[in-house]
Order: sequence, then C-alpha cells, then structure tokens
Amino acid sequence: MSASVRPVPPALRRSAALALALVAILSPGTAGPALATPASAGPAPASTTASGRSLPGGKANYVVSVIGGQVNATGVRLATYAFRPDGRVVQEYWAWRQDRISGKGNAGWAKPASGYRTTGCLHNCPIRTPAGFQSGRRGTVITGRWSAVGNRLTIRWGPLGTPERWTLDTGIAGVAGARLVSSHPQVRGWALGSNAALTRAVGIRGIYDAQRFYGPMAMNKYGSPTTLTRIGFAYQDYRPCSNGLCLQGRYVTAANKRTWFSSYWAANPARDGRKVFWNNQTGTVQQLEQPGSACISAGGGGHTDALLQALDDSGRIVGLVGVEASLNQRKPGQAVVGAFAMTVPTHSSLVL
Repeated sequence: MSASVRPVPPALRRSAALALALVAILSPGTAGPALATPASAGPAPASTTASGRSLPGGKANYVVSVIGGQVNATGVRLATYAFRPDGRVVQEYWAWRQDRISGKGNAGWAKPASGYRTTGCLHNCPIRTPAGFQSGRRGTVITGRWSAVGNRLTIRWGPLGTPERWTLDTGIAGVAGARLVSSHPQVRGWALGSNAALTRAVGIRGIYDAQRFYGPMAMNKYGSPTTLTRIGFAYQDYRPCSNGLCLQGRYVTAANKRTWFSSYWAANPARDGRKVFWNNQTGTVQQLEQPGSACISAGGGGHTDALLQALDDSGRIVGLVGVEASLNQRKPGQAVVGAFAMTVPTHSSLVL
C-alpha cells in the first residue's frame, strides 16, 4: 500500500460487477478459502443500541475487514455487522475481487472519483475510491444468525452459509476486538465493535486529531500469495484542507515531483457516516503515468482504499478498518487487494 498514512515506511504500502460477495470465508481445516454467495437481502440495517447484555463481546455494532480467496482470485470485504440480542445479525458490505476485471485500463471505472476533492489544500485533486464505495453509495445488505460461547463467536449468513468464526477480545473498556479464525494463510480478518450507533461518526478533523493509528495489513498482489505487513497513519504527515472534509499529504512540494508522495483522505459524516476515503501514489509512478501532474495520475488512479471508522461506546474514534482494492489490470504485481485494521496506540492489543 502507500505510506505515511499507510504502512510505515512508505515503501511497504503499498464495481459494477464487483458486488459479488466475499461474504463468508471457509472455516478452519478446509483445503483453502472460498467465497460464498450472499443468501438473503433485506432493508438497510438500522443502527442497534443495546445495554450490552447478550451481545458478542457485549457490543452491538462492529466494523469489519476481511481478505481471502485463491491466488489470482483474491477478494476483500469491508462491512458493518449489527448484532441483535435475539440472535440475528445484519451485515452491510462492499466487496472486490481480482478476477472481476479483464484486459487493461480498468482504472477509469474501477477507481472512480469518490465525490471529494482536496479543495483548500495546496493541490486541488480528486480523491479516487474503489468502485461502488463512492460518496452516497450504500453496500449490499444481508442477514444471518450468530451465537457465542465465551470468546468464540460464530455467524452463519443464510441457512446454507459456511460458519464464519471469530475470536473476541474484550480486554479494553468501551470497545471489543475480533480476529477471524482460519488455518489458511490467505485468509485474514479483523473487527472492532462498540455500542455506538453505526450512524455515529467523526469528521476528518477527528481522525487528524487522533494523531496516530497503526496495525496489521494482509496484502495480495496478482500472481502472489498473501503477505502480512504493517500499516499506519501519522497526523504530522498531513495538512487539513480548508473545506473541512479532506487531508492532503505534506510531501508534495519538492521541485523533483518524482520524490513526492501524494496521499489524500476524506470523511464527511453528514453524507457518508463512518465511511473514509483514502487515495495515494508515489511520485515515481505519478510522473511515469502522467508527467508533470500535481495530482495522482488519472490513468493509473493510484492506490484506492475504503475504510470504516471504529468508535468506542462514547463515540470517540479509536481505530479504522479498511480494504485496498486497486484494480487496474490482472498482471503480476498489480491488481492489489488488501485488508487491514489500525488503532490508536492505547488500543493496539485489539488488532496486533
């Protein structure tokens, strides 16, 4: 993925038909991960408020990121899970897969403009996002059933769904963490939950003021197995834009644009709730694809990441879960997908 706001150091970081569902990952002990089809759709999920009794980890609402699938067909899923005390769970998700593109030059539709620009920053640039995650776009909604014994959570999406198993971590007050259980190295997943309503979110300034986020990332490049690395955000690498909706990386002023690292963030709770948009590209690639440009290249679109805010019970931001879906062409080293979770330093035990 990309840096500063992403992996540390920068070198580490780095759909139309993409509504195929990476909804459930095969349980441990299988030959490999598989992608299940959503079983049932329903109305948009209402935010759940609960006393904390009879809920997974005592929390009603989780944000989730997952990666899984075979080499050259790896997919990622970003979701919210709203748990009900009666055993129901409602998921709203966005999913992308490497094998849902063909040919070259897919960036135009697979990495569309999010609807936000870095207006009021040094360079006024569009912020791109994975197709289907644009501002105002909702995910696909499905319902399932959950059960929990101790710190073990099991979810089934539909009557024939493969069990999705999680290990819960309730070691920090006000928030719970969860890790997807799988014996397969291609499969990783993280979740962060609380009793804050899913309609509650912070603006981009709240993310900036949190200062630092850090955590694990599972990344897959076309033609290769999934690898585990680290990703992070550091507020001193950014400047807030005067529009109040965006951040732009500071490393875009040198005379030699090949040394730049263009990185843009956007969040607008009034329109997009917990959604966060992140687009980044190294100067070397930017100038190769669009010489002289002061913005991320239009032809390649850079790295495109979709994220959701993790809040604690009081509504304070404590983390972000996200996925990368940088789909341009199915070529070794490209069609990058990834899943990650990062938290403020005091909550790192929930994801590391």
